[in-house]
Amino acid sequence: MRNFVLLACLLLAHCIQAQPVAVTKTNPQRVYMHYMPWFETPQTSDNGKWGLHWTMANQNPDIIDPATGQRQIAAHYYPLIGPYASSDPAVLEYHLLLLKYAGIDGVLVDFYGNGANDLPLILRNTNALVPRTADVGLGFGVVFEDQFAATLADATANMKYVGDHYFPKPNYLQANGKPLVLAFGPQKYQTPAAWASILGALPTPPTFLTLWYQSSQAGANAAGEFNWIYSDFLTGLQNFYQNRVPTLGVAAGVAYPGFNSFYAQGGWGGPTWVIPQNNGQTLTQTLALATQYQRRLNFVQLATFNDFGEGTMLEPTREFGFAALQQVQAFTGVPYTVVELQLIYRLYQLRKAYAGNTAAQITLDQAFQALVKLQVLAAATLLNGLALATTQPVAGHYLQLYPNPVVGTTLTLLTDASLRGGTVQVLDMLGRVVLSTSAQPTLDVRSLPAGSYRLLFKNGPTQLSRPFVK
Repeated sequence: MRNFVLLACLLLAHCIQAQPVAVTKTNPQRVYMHYMPWFETPQTSDNGKWGLHWTMANQNPDIIDPATGQRQIAAHYYPLIGPYASSDPAVLEYHLLLLKYAGIDGVLVDFYGNGANDLPLILRNTNALVPRTADVGLGFGVVFEDQFAATLADATANMKYVGDHYFPKPNYLQANGKPLVLAFGPQKYQTPAAWASILGALPTPPTFLTLWYQSSQAGANAAGEFNWIYSDFLTGLQNFYQNRVPTLGVAAGVAYPGFNSFYAQGGWGGPTWVIPQNNGQTLTQTLALATQYQRRLNFVQLATFNDFGEGTMLEPTREFGFAALQQVQAFTGVPYTVVELQLIYRLYQLRKAYAGNTAAQITLDQAFQALVKLQVLAAATLLNGLALATTQPVAGHYLQLYPNPVVGTTLTLLTDASLRGGTVQVLDMLGRVVLSTSAQPTLDVRSLPAGSYRLLFKNGPTQLSRPFVK
């Protein structure tokens, strides 16, 4: 009996321990992230090939640029983690933790339902994402795509799927006390009668929003509208906020980093106009407008996290690093910086580096749980300890860094006597050399900003590498 009680207590403690902790924000505005679940690799697709959203009509990710190591993808920008599968658990963990530490309240998933082509895979990916949102303490909702539903009956069945499978989730997003559903359009079914039929499949009436200036196509079924990205940029946003929003029952704003579509170049056709990122100014300006009209808006949608095809991504890239998410952190007012974002990236790297290593994965699970509970230092300690413990000496040599994380301005290098001399390079999380010097027993790191780094020690043919955090 005593053993049973002890086991029950341990299980209860584990459950309590696993509960995510909400981030604190100084900005009370609700902020949701538009998310695309449509990426496939040869390992996850149904035909052993790269998914359409990495290839479009004419790109081949199996072609790798020898100068950069980057695959040929259908985008002007390259994900920091490279092209990925939307169902990959490590990718989902990475994405959702980034959103949590950026102060995002929930994910608005582009939802296509079932159908032909890659729609079943997108649905599978969505269903992989949904439970992970609860794991990290985020809400989720859907942006319903009606354009690929072959018939009205198919569109109705897709909406019924939303009601049956997503509405019952405790973390499904609400607006005005009802489940929130957005429609990207309508694009195909554009009459109030059609939407009465589609929405009638739901177990409870939702708060239903269409794209800007299209609510009349849904009639009384629509509670309001949300705006989006268009070539008129700030003029269009300003007109919507000033003139359209006051006429709506529910209104959502938008902020985005830019628009640079690859669709025409990728052989799919599409817009050729561009809204440049302008070193982050586009995101700054669209966030500023949302702030100016905050009292009129029920929430702000960030567009998008990962639409690489249209070049609207806030996901970290090789070109921009974590800059966009850092701007979002400043907007939401979370007490976190790029340091935490880099730590999450480090978790992803270690997930991949130690794939198949059960002991290492258990430690990474613990680091994930620490991040979910906002225990950043504990997560960093676990990740650093794992990197040191699982890295084998090279030809009998060893290298350790102390203290790690750095305390003060100096990092001590502990190595065997046979490796005296040599050189040291320090690389940031983007692989850029930020410090280079001859190897000494101590390394002055006062010039480095707070963050995660990797030290590379070279002495003749011997190379040793260790991560550290400042």
